[in-house]
Amino acid sequence: MQRIMVVDDRAENIMAIEAVLERPGLEIIKASSGNEALRLLLKHDVVLVLLDVQMPGMDGFEVAELMRRNRKTQTLPIIFVTAIHTDASYAFRGYQSGAVDYINKPFDPVVLESKVNVFLDLARQRQELQMQLQEIRALQSQNASLLAALGEAILAVDASGRVTYYNPALRELLSLRLEPVEGRSVMELLSSNTTGERESWITSAIFLGCRQGLPVQSEESFFLRNGSELIAVKISARPINPPEDSFAGAVIVLHPVLPADSSVPAQERRMHRKSVTAVLRVFDRSSGRNVGRMANLSRDGFKLVTREPQNLGQELSYSMVLPETLQGSNTMSFEAVSVWSHYAEATQDYRCGYRFTGLSEVDRRILDELLAML
Repeated sequence: MQRIMVVDDRAENIMAIEAVLERPGLEIIKASSGNEALRLLLKHDVVLVLLDVQMPGMDGFEVAELMRRNRKTQTLPIIFVTAIHTDASYAFRGYQSGAVDYINKPFDPVVLESKVNVFLDLARQRQELQMQLQEIRALQSQNASLLAALGEAILAVDASGRVTYYNPALRELLSLRLEPVEGRSVMELLSSNTTGERESWITSAIFLGCRQGLPVQSEESFFLRNGSELIAVKISARPINPPEDSFAGAVIVLHPVLPADSSVPAQERRMHRKSVTAVLRVFDRSSGRNVGRMANLSRDGFKLVTREPQNLGQELSYSMVLPETLQGSNTMSFEAVSVWSHYAEATQDYRCGYRFTGLSEVDRRILDELLAML
């Protein structure tokens, strides 16, 4: 339903305008004086005001000037209805006070309807645009939440290999706090050799595959640079653009490699342990809320890095998304009680300790298998 307002001190003039404009989906708000119009404008949302110039007491110019001083009505389009629109200085005063157009009395019904329809269409288009923007913002917010909640590290790069986006899982995997990643070459972060030697983006497997519009799945391990440390990862990458369009960039997902071989050197196992626990996310089973990321895991309990302090002694039901299918399941569920919580000023987050209080037989086997990987 759209609303317009007609302001005139003569009832017959309002009736004449109403007879021309009346239609389904349009409501006409009527006012017989400037004061009544200002009062009704605060109560109703209208898209256009047809305003008589010559009225006793407050004339149309004064009403328009007062409308322009009010935040709610300052942008409302006003069409002045007048019988004396011949003097140029008179017309100038009307436009100066906020008029967008004039209609002369006696008015031509076709002209009146045509001019009003223009502003009704503009208001309808503006409302549709606002609804589309709201939907876009909602989708952007939903997508951002989903990307933030994913345990896997995600990078987006442009055609030149510069990072345009990364999710919190990558920041946590690299223990990044203040160092920016956007704008850096992805090849500063990734290497396909154990020496960590920097490679060229245009000769990399990611670029060569995605440039052709093809997904890239690494068979061999890549290495993610974390200062002087290298974290072994498998990568999968997909081009951003459709195959028929020119190459615009890629989205890269990093999967930490999980060694189960006890012959792996202790230092390398510590490296993998850090990379694996950094992508383990704990969720509240009742709400689905992301509670935090795993910092340490043992058979008796675990430590979380969270953004909020935890209530000590509170028993909670949690789930954790596994890095791969274990015991035929992609998640592990458990009950735990918070036993300590400390604020880390340097990183501005909380380190919280939990003790397991409830694990099913299957989830206990999952825990044992997961610990064996670490």
